[in-house]
Amino acid sequence: MTALSTPRTPSAESIAVHRRLARISDADGHIRTIAIDHPENYLALFDADLDKVTFEEVVESKLDMIRVLSQHATSVLVDPVWSFGQAVATGAVPGSVGMISGIEELYYTPDTSAVTFDTELRLREGWDPATLGVLGADAAKLVVFHRSDADDDAVARQHDVVADAAARCRAAGLPLVVEPLWFPLPGEDVADPAVRERRRASVIASAGSFRRAGADVMKVEFPVLDLEDTGAAHAACAELDEAVDGPWVLLSAGVTFEGFRTQLDIAADHGCSGFMAGRAIWGDAVGRMDAERRAEAAGRAADRLDELAEVLRGRGAPAWTPLDGADAPSVIGPDWYRTTGHGG
Repeated sequence: MTALSTPRTPSAESIAVHRRLARISDADGHIRTIAIDHPENYLALFDADLDKVTFEEVVESKLDMIRVLSQHATSVLVDPVWSFGQAVATGAVPGSVGMISGIEELYYTPDTSAVTFDTELRLREGWDPATLGVLGADAAKLVVFHRSDADDDAVARQHDVVADAAARCRAAGLPLVVEPLWFPLPGEDVADPAVRERRRASVIASAGSFRRAGADVMKVEFPVLDLEDTGAAHAACAELDEAVDGPWVLLSAGVTFEGFRTQLDIAADHGCSGFMAGRAIWGDAVGRMDAERRAEAAGRAADRLDELAEVLRGRGAPAWTPLDGADAPSVIGPDWYRTTGHGG
């Protein structure tokens, strides 16, 4: 961990970041985020020809989902195009629910990429931590398509971008959530045990290295693909927790809800602080459908969020740990507000 990575326990310098961590967490310190920031891959659920999908129907769909699911989550992960401003303006996100948004720029390339997006790391112009802070966001998220076995220079450049983003988030008083996504190279088959081992090693190594680069929360893929081998899954999650040495949450990566629930159940035994998940929860509730079917599907998604909250109850590790009241006067002294600045 570097000075840019916020420790779990607040200090005078980290009040802004910890205030926002509290806003995206529940009373137990668990982060339960509904992720609905998906760009073109969300549109593709309406029509394979994205030109036939209107801005208005995507906004309507996202707002309908946010309005229901935010009642069952601690925070929502929203995009700047179809949902952030619209959710605030319409009140779809209550003031009691945290808001997170990604600062990456994703290029949709489903015909040429195994992960449907170009894997180059780019930041979105005009949507930086300072802007998010002004707009009242509670955290910034950064996707990094990453392989720990890539060229050393490429790996170093990605870590430099994350370190710079962490510094800018700290200046804005925002926590930074980093989401490394492993991707297969041409010719690699994820059914191959050797490829699966490379993926496992990369997921664990990247979670640790980006935490040390300045991430406050790591948003990670489940490190193994075979859930039948529960021993290997538990061992990998234990290794992941040790590597991160800080808060980490699971993303769903397009698995079924049942598969994601199993992943979270295993991860909760090894220090996981929650989840930031999307399609596993609402994947069957998006697309062109009548109002009755959409409402039924949204209700099913809400039930899934409640079920995941029960999986976490009394387990895992909090994303942050409040100070003991007896320690507050010595840690947060009478003049702390004069020197704390904006970040932590």
